[in-house]
Amino acid sequence: MSDPKKVGHAQHLKAVNHPIRREMLKRVNDANIILKKDLLSDLINNKIIDQEEVFDYNMDFLIQAQCVKKILKNNEISFEILPGGKVIENFS
Repeated sequence: MSDPKKVGHAQHLKAVNHPIRREMLKRVNDANIILKKDLLSDLINNKIIDQEEVFDYNMDFLIQAQCVKKILKNNEISFEILPGGKVIENFS
């Protein structure tokens, strides 16, 4: 089995510096683990995003950058903050 894919510094910065992804990271970090439906609802209600496709695109980017981990349990999707996503604590 090969080593996990390493994420480059530039890709990581691109992940955490995007305004939508930053808001997503803040919310996942605050909760540590959050259900997709709750996160999606919060982002839409606060006018951060307007559709689920935008959410999926940006969340996939955060997963690929190893900022969050996707968890499937009991037919529900949730997301957990990873150490790479904890850098959001450094942003005000």
